[in-house]
Amino acid sequence: MPAWTAVLTTIGGSLLLWVVGTVVFDAVHWVLHGMLRSRWRLLRGLAWPHAVHHAWLDRTLSVHWELQGRNVWCHLVPEFLTQGAFTAGAALLVPAPIAWGCFILQAAVFVALLSYRGLDVNHRPIDYLDAYPPSFVCRPAYHALHHVYPDAYFSAYGMFVDWLVGGGLYLRGRTVTLAGTRTAFEDALCAELRARGGRIGDRIDGPLDARLAEVDVLLLCDTVTVAGPLIEALAAATRRRRLPPEAWVASIGTDATARRCYTDGRVLHRTLAMTDAAELDPAAARRAARVATFFLFRGARWVSTTVGLRAWRAYRRFRRTVPVTLAGGLATTSRAQRAAA
Repeated sequence: MPAWTAVLTTIGGSLLLWVVGTVVFDAVHWVLHGMLRSRWRLLRGLAWPHAVHHAWLDRTLSVHWELQGRNVWCHLVPEFLTQGAFTAGAALLVPAPIAWGCFILQAAVFVALLSYRGLDVNHRPIDYLDAYPPSFVCRPAYHALHHVYPDAYFSAYGMFVDWLVGGGLYLRGRTVTLAGTRTAFEDALCAELRARGGRIGDRIDGPLDARLAEVDVLLLCDTVTVAGPLIEALAAATRRRRLPPEAWVASIGTDATARRCYTDGRVLHRTLAMTDAAELDPAAARRAARVATFFLFRGARWVSTTVGLRAWRAYRRFRRTVPVTLAGGLATTSRAQRAAA
């Protein structure tokens, strides 16, 4: 094998092994939170260092500076040791140069995090959190939700672990507010959400309803109601809240408003891709609600209610849809800028 080919193979293998290591770390992270909830004191004690990390950056996304040094020893160092242990185990299966390359990359990331004293892009105080963008890669806005809701949003690098465990949504203690006209799909989806700890609240009257300012999750399953004014009213009513509200809006076919909201940072908008049958037929609605719930708990912004080739084609049509344009470019403005306006 030529020397340059060997070098490229080593670099590529090291990067791939590093990516696998991040998935393993996210899985360990999920296990640690399970241990923190354990009834066994020993398991809770073993996971206690990770609890320090959450005390340092708390549920209000505020940093407790007096815990910064402890966070380094209780979070950054164990994280690096966990990744190093994974690489040491992998060295039994992969060529030594690839394992060393992965370890060097892990060490470089560790040194960089130490230089920030733990205040990396995923761990900083936040006054106004934007909705996380649609991506399988975890952005800072996604990981910040884990510090608000420690029993969900476990992934820190890629969303693979949250897809496996259904950690891409937290509902327990949050209220789902209804809008529009009642449909069979709404009834079926609400039943699924109740079974997973969600609370179903009252139905609001429209964009002028004062209760919009208190909405956690807005659910609109009526595809006849024009959603645009309601979404804009929700964004305006909650612009000074720390967390963005969520809006789950049913849509059939291509929807220019939903396509624009897909990347809106002001509202965490999820498009419920409906079929005609699911809106009216109770049996079809129950099947659609089960599929939608699966994708909702995996953090999807475009939420299919079917599976297979039909769902993939619907998603392709949605991505090709030209989004509606708003005057002033409000959809691209951050929530911090909106709050200051």
